[in-house]
Amino acid sequence: MIQFWRQAAKQLFFFKSIGLINSLTLIILLFASSCKNTESDLGLNLRPDKGEFYSAETDTFTVKAFTVKSDSIKTDSLSTNILGAMNDPELGISTASVASQLTINQINLSFGKSPKIDSVILYLRWDKDYYYGNINSPQSMNVYYANEDIEDAKKYYSNYKVKLGAEIGTWNGSFNLKDSVNLRIGKTTFKKAPGLKIKLFNKVGEDLANADSSVYSTVASFKTFLKGIVIVPQKSGISSGQGAIAGVDFFTGNSQLIVHYNDSMQHSFVFNNNCENFNIYDKLHTNSNLLNQLASPGKHYNTTYIQSMGGCKTKIEIPHLLNLVKNISNERVIINEAALVLTPLNGYVSSSYSLPYRLNLFQPGKLNQDTTIIDFIDYLNPQIGIYSIYGGVYNSLTGEYTIRFTRQLQYMLDQYIINGQNLNRGFFVTIPSDKPITPTRLILDNTRLPNYKALKFRVTYSKIKK
Repeated sequence: MIQFWRQAAKQLFFFKSIGLINSLTLIILLFASSCKNTESDLGLNLRPDKGEFYSAETDTFTVKAFTVKSDSIKTDSLSTNILGAMNDPELGISTASVASQLTINQINLSFGKSPKIDSVILYLRWDKDYYYGNINSPQSMNVYYANEDIEDAKKYYSNYKVKLGAEIGTWNGSFNLKDSVNLRIGKTTFKKAPGLKIKLFNKVGEDLANADSSVYSTVASFKTFLKGIVIVPQKSGISSGQGAIAGVDFFTGNSQLIVHYNDSMQHSFVFNNNCENFNIYDKLHTNSNLLNQLASPGKHYNTTYIQSMGGCKTKIEIPHLLNLVKNISNERVIINEAALVLTPLNGYVSSSYSLPYRLNLFQPGKLNQDTTIIDFIDYLNPQIGIYSIYGGVYNSLTGEYTIRFTRQLQYMLDQYIINGQNLNRGFFVTIPSDKPITPTRLILDNTRLPNYKALKFRVTYSKIKK
């Protein structure tokens, strides 16, 4: 009983927030909605209650699932950046490059007369202890000057083709997110937080040391001179199951380009939140089943794919969804809960390729783009987010993701009744592109048999007299 009223309180807040009916009717509705039946021509079997009220739950609607290509992602305003290349044995090769400005810590910086460059080190501090793929396997990267301005006012997307200038360094090795890095200050070596240490060509130091003094008169002048650098992982030569992608800190000033000169002197150029940067993602899918779905979408597949970084997403269609309100009169359909329950396919999760923490649910817009649903807006709202039951987080106890779209379905039904507008364009299931930003993937089991449903569409609703 206590649990019932806790749930009732949450649902009562929800209904009040959209102004559907008064509180007294809501209490009656919440009590009655606990009654569940499961059949009719659509599996509905509406139960009469004194000829005024009906309640039902069903999971018998036709549901189709298939994989489609994801849209490109805006990557110039991410909470962090990712870097690396990997060959996922199930989906194929993914790479994450980074383009970024650098800045100076002081104006009127000077290397003095006739400086002799000793070495140039690019130190990229890892951002948190997360990665995806085989962290112990080798990979290679190339570093270039950016041959174009990285602009504050410009929007950069994951498929942007940045103009590369001269190559200024190479790196080969495996990512080490645990051990500290040795960096020299003067003639003394200090241990710094784990990061990627790349030795650049001395030419970089010479370019910086021999620059006109006006280059260092302002930050803007320096950024005009050194437009930025681009770090590009190499996808060739990475065998199946090899490579990894990890988070890199380009915002705090800890990542630096350090020029050592005249035996004991140095200048540091930093990456911080005053520097514009963006990620560039590249995908090469090799899974034949995935490629077949991307080429022939629209029919149901028992296995579908979801991939972050602008890879792919699963589209779910419920063709007869609006039958909930067809052929009714003098009644109001109230959605108590609408949810999709998604099950990862057994055997495709490991320490290298773990499950995403959470999933997002969107609706296709008129141009087939991802469109935010009402329930997700509630979830993000700091004032009412704590009351949201949107979900989307993986439940390790049930082995499922449950995403609720109760308010969105109510809106769709109301628009159909009031305006005759059909908003049933299906749904996109995606992995978040940020917060957290993860290079993860998910393979779904979409089996729907009478005795086993891995993919579930669950709707509980009530009908009341108008």
